[in-house]
Amino acid sequence: MQKSGRKICKLQKILLNWAKNNLRKYEWRTTSDPYKILISELLLQKTDAKKVEQVYPKFVECFPTVLDLHRANIKEVEELIRDIGLFYRAQRIKKIAEQIKNEFSGKIPDSKNELISLHGVGDYISNAVLCFAFEERVPIVDTNVIRVYERVFNLKSSKSRPRTDKKIWDFAEKILPLEKFVEYNYALLDFASSICRAKNPRCKMCPVNKTCRWQDKNFG
Repeated sequence: MQKSGRKICKLQKILLNWAKNNLRKYEWRTTSDPYKILISELLLQKTDAKKVEQVYPKFVECFPTVLDLHRANIKEVEELIRDIGLFYRAQRIKKIAEQIKNEFSGKIPDSKNELISLHGVGDYISNAVLCFAFEERVPIVDTNVIRVYERVFNLKSSKSRPRTDKKIWDFAEKILPLEKFVEYNYALLDFASSICRAKNPRCKMCPVNKTCRWQDKNFG
């Protein structure tokens, strides 16, 4: 096996082992309901998860199904998400509920093409729903995940918005384990948030520090 292949396998094993005791506990991670997972991802856009923790339970209690959400008044939705801001999100969520009712008979679609046809849903949210709700082996890529791959593998993007770079997505798919990919994706998100942080990364306690290109460059 080539050196890069060995490093990929090592990262997979390290993150899956790290996940056993370090994954964050959120209510939306205790369900495989595609509607609830979609709602959580829409609420998490550009928002700290701690704020969403306070809103999500109330939201799914008031609107337990996509049809309940479709029937809701926009003011009700705006009031529920007031604490996390970005009020345009309420319009987006309502629009998505309308699309799902009218175009997919009230069921959350389970294909990539159908998911990204929903208003405001792109690669990240569509893949999150496919992975966490339908257990499909697809990568999860956001700014934090890209930072991990850039530091560990010296992976660079020439795009002004790296999360739109096909090269990054192809690499993320290549590195995704064939098994336990749901746990791996959660581990990657949480590792990026708590250890491989943008500012003041916790390199001394990082389980990947012995093979990290970024640490060698900055602290070697």
